[in-house]
Amino acid sequence: MRRSLALLAALALLAVPSRAHAGPGDANADSIYLVGEFVDPVCLFQHGMQGAAAKQCAMVSGRVEQGMGFVDVRRRTFYTVVGQNHWQDPRQGFLDALGETLAIRARVWRRDGSSAIVVNAVYPVDRQPAAVYRWWPWHFEWSVVLGCALLAAFQLFALTLGRARFAALAGMSAPPGIERGRIAVFLAGLAVVLVSLDGPLHDLSDLYLFSTHMIQHLLLALIFPPLFILGLPPWLVRTLTRPRLVHAAWNALSRAPVGFVLYTIVFTLWHVPALYDLMMRQHGFHIAMHLMVMGTAVLMWWPIVGGESVEKPMGAGAQILYLFVLSIPMLPVAAMITLADHPLYVWYALAPRVLPFSALEDQRFGGLVMWVPGTLFWWIIMSVVYFRKLAPESRSDDALVRHPL
Repeated sequence: MRRSLALLAALALLAVPSRAHAGPGDANADSIYLVGEFVDPVCLFQHGMQGAAAKQCAMVSGRVEQGMGFVDVRRRTFYTVVGQNHWQDPRQGFLDALGETLAIRARVWRRDGSSAIVVNAVYPVDRQPAAVYRWWPWHFEWSVVLGCALLAAFQLFALTLGRARFAALAGMSAPPGIERGRIAVFLAGLAVVLVSLDGPLHDLSDLYLFSTHMIQHLLLALIFPPLFILGLPPWLVRTLTRPRLVHAAWNALSRAPVGFVLYTIVFTLWHVPALYDLMMRQHGFHIAMHLMVMGTAVLMWWPIVGGESVEKPMGAGAQILYLFVLSIPMLPVAAMITLADHPLYVWYALAPRVLPFSALEDQRFGGLVMWVPGTLFWWIIMSVVYFRKLAPESRSDDALVRHPL
């Protein structure tokens, strides 16, 4: 617990901007920081050998002089080594390094889809230098910015200039007034997406820390969906789902059990180590997984936050029971991650350390973030539903009870 509190304090300190300077975790057009192993290309490509087997293959066949490569085990990327200024004896240095997982700093050249490196420094993976995070300039994903901008433009148009047309399609006799509250809530939801998927939280999650990735996940699954839903007025929802096929599909998907099942499946698969590491290596797959989490989370939240847009609304008691069930799938996944005795995800196990904590400690803290705040959040929502709907009913019933003199 003390280590988790210390990690939380360290993450809070990271939120304070610092002077921008490059570190081993940074990458630019001509430098790169990799974790992996040196390989003999013949042993790798013809025989699929890595590790100790690759070392034996290279030693026996004597192919060192024919060239060497480096495999980044995090991104599964091969680089041709075209030079080095680290070893005085390149041949012996390469032979000594074969079969070992190492961290290297190198200069990279790219040409016609291929990449080659000159090695500038080599470190044992358990003694690689700590990464120095560069806070500015922020890294922005164009797909995130574009997607949020398009959603914001559509919502602003629908609730201002286009509200008469959309209201008419919804069957309203007169257009509603401009709902500034819904506009603000909707834009706040998009701001949560931008903060989650761009800037420091995105970079720390993608490069270094499993725990910040869990914070990112909670923002996308627990904070963004209700804001997104509350920003859509019922008449706009009726307009968007007016076509017969769309209406049928939406009614099927937005029912309470369906959203819960879909989100649970996505949430569970998202944390399977093999799929998680694949997601971190493949940016397109990473985008798809985030969209799946956000989309199924919206469906999961709809029966609670949809209000008049919900075709078959649940009573307050059913909503509380539904919220309790929603909190269950997170518990076994969080327990698996928190109680593991070794790092589950290669991506973070081999990442440069940006904080003075091991990969296992970072993983356990990430599991606790999912376990404690994630579970507590659902109980807070259950309490809100109770006091808004059930408590007034209880007080009304008590007023009818006649006490004996």
